[in-house]
Amino acid sequence: MRLTNTLLRQHIGFFFKKHWLQQGKRVPNSTGAEEELAARGITVVDPSEVLKEQRPREDFNIPGMVPPPVALDETHPLWKAEPAYVYGDTNVLLEGVRQAQSLLNTAVYDDLPLKVEEKLEQTKITTQLDRSMQQAVLSALVFDTEQVKNAIVKVPDRPAYKLPRTYGISEGRRNLLILSKLVTHCERFAGRHVNANRKVVFNARFLVPLVKDSERVLLNLKAESMIISQDPLKPLDTSVYRPLDVELPNLFPLKETVSIPVQNIYDWKNEYPISRNYKLSHPHTILIHCSPSDVKNATELPVSRDQIEGRTMLKAFTVAAARARQLYGDDVKTLPSPITVQAVQTDSKTFHFSVYQLNTLDLGSSTERNMWFRKAPLDLYSECGYIVGKPTLADYNKDVLRHFAVFYSN
Repeated sequence: MRLTNTLLRQHIGFFFKKHWLQQGKRVPNSTGAEEELAARGITVVDPSEVLKEQRPREDFNIPGMVPPPVALDETHPLWKAEPAYVYGDTNVLLEGVRQAQSLLNTAVYDDLPLKVEEKLEQTKITTQLDRSMQQAVLSALVFDTEQVKNAIVKVPDRPAYKLPRTYGISEGRRNLLILSKLVTHCERFAGRHVNANRKVVFNARFLVPLVKDSERVLLNLKAESMIISQDPLKPLDTSVYRPLDVELPNLFPLKETVSIPVQNIYDWKNEYPISRNYKLSHPHTILIHCSPSDVKNATELPVSRDQIEGRTMLKAFTVAAARARQLYGDDVKTLPSPITVQAVQTDSKTFHFSVYQLNTLDLGSSTERNMWFRKAPLDLYSECGYIVGKPTLADYNKDVLRHFAVFYSN
């Protein structure tokens, strides 16, 4: 049928559209209710004015809901007008150990203390414990069931080339597992009388604010694992090692704070994570992770071994300084008694053992000086993984467990 005007006049769709437009333009008639209420003294309020009322916003804490990010500007609760150099877990010093020496007023010795070396010569690990440790290394680094994307591997000769990502055990878990296995075997070696005075805490955070040469420096560092003890480590005799005879390096024209990032958002306070009223509150040994993906240079250059050792020194100093201020007050300079802390840093293959003794918190003192004893890094193995489908641990070094056992039982 052809569409004509006569047909369209009777079309139901046309009629519905016109009816819809007409009904939408209707004006409600007055029922007289408003006049009746006004005559009785009742005020009539427009509903739109009630709905526009500004009510205070209520924040609801819904489990699992991610809070909005905090703006990193003047509205941040930790914003300070005066900037400070903030050294964190991902930073390294440009000059490594030399810069750490100058910044912390520390003399460095390329060997462990004499008493520790004597104990190392006298300590022997049994064959049964040594074999158990080898199985523990394979269990931690090969047989663990975690499967995540590993870090990106760069080819030095082809920096733009992207290698295929591999799956396996993450670096953080490898470090955590190997250190926990070492601690377990040290507990078997030391016995119950030593284990009763030791405890391991994880992810301990330390804050130490410093002022040197009118510049504010905040050490905000973490120990992934820390062994605490009932009694503090016995301090070393400064008259034997004579730290004042060791000349500190001259960094001129560089400043001691070079490569440390400057921030306005920081928490300027001293913090030691263990209460002084707890009987096992003394720091004994800190166990530090050092994965290549976690520690980077600001210049994007590869991190050197010297920079990694400087990071160890700063972490050991931070733990000792935080404990000293907890015991003797935030304004202490000359310590009534030195504080000694042992440090072990690893990337699950290479282990670096060192001992730090805090003698003074006056970093510009010419009469007192701190001491840091370090030993050359030790490799636990040369290769650990699947070779031709077979789990292999090549060139296992039992000296790592021996050093660890001496540190634990010291």
